[in-house]
Amino acid sequence: MRILLILISVLLLSACSEKPDDGVLQGYAEGRQLNLAPRSAGILTTLNVREGDKVEEGSVLFSVDSERAQAQLDEAIAASAAAEAQLQNLRKGGRPEEIRAAEESLREAQASYTLAQQTFERTKNLVERGVLSTARLDQDQATLDATRARVTEAQSRLEIIQLPARSDVIDAAMREVEARKSAIVRAQTELRDRSIVAPAAGRIEIVYRRVGEIAGPNQPVLALLPPDQKRIRFFVPEPILAQIEHGGRVSLSCDNCEAGLGGEIVFVSDQAEFTPPVIFSENDRAKLVYLVEALPDDPEKFLNGQPVDVMLQ
Repeated sequence: MRILLILISVLLLSACSEKPDDGVLQGYAEGRQLNLAPRSAGILTTLNVREGDKVEEGSVLFSVDSERAQAQLDEAIAASAAAEAQLQNLRKGGRPEEIRAAEESLREAQASYTLAQQTFERTKNLVERGVLSTARLDQDQATLDATRARVTEAQSRLEIIQLPARSDVIDAAMREVEARKSAIVRAQTELRDRSIVAPAAGRIEIVYRRVGEIAGPNQPVLALLPPDQKRIRFFVPEPILAQIEHGGRVSLSCDNCEAGLGGEIVFVSDQAEFTPPVIFSENDRAKLVYLVEALPDDPEKFLNGQPVDVMLQ
């Protein structure tokens, strides 16, 4: 009987020792930084922040040299203006000088035709009276026909000059104008991308490069930590995993932190860690832990790497 009581006491003590101490889970704060870099490589010309600075969304953080991008924009604007002028010229037809010259030629041809017609009528009258021969009438008839043809030619030339270009030529010019406008937008985007603004409010964690160094898409200039990218990471033993659910609340505490801090569970890993390489017995399952992340209500109250005690609510 005495031996049985001893065995029962040992089992009770063993069972009690496997329960978590006062329900506190160990965790730490971790921030997910945004590494910011220019889209195109260039020399860093301005750096407006230092490590530890807090910035607002849209603040200009740094810039790289923009002389070449500005030159490309100026070139695109000039080419667009030239294409637009060409299109307007095609739509209007000939230049005013060309139109005036064609009108003068038409008036000259009409005057010659009027004179030839009058001469023909006089010659015809004299031929009918027997004063002149029919040969002279034939000559004046030929002159009249020639001047009539010149009037028709001058009239046609004036109409052609006044007409706009062919529709297919105008369509091609319109497409050229659109292409030039697209080049302006592309150049403006390239110039704008030379200055990097904060995509969100946050704290400058690390400055990787200084003014004068080369930065590029694979060479970030600084790391920004937005408050909503800070998480409290902690590990939950397998026996109490059923108490964890997405959106659940937790209480948070740390050294020298104010009381009443809390957070919301936003991630529960579906893979165990520290898993023994054996078939799981009931005792082995207690060794399994799962990573859980909580978004703190006051992210700025925690520093990266800071130990945090977590209690489920």
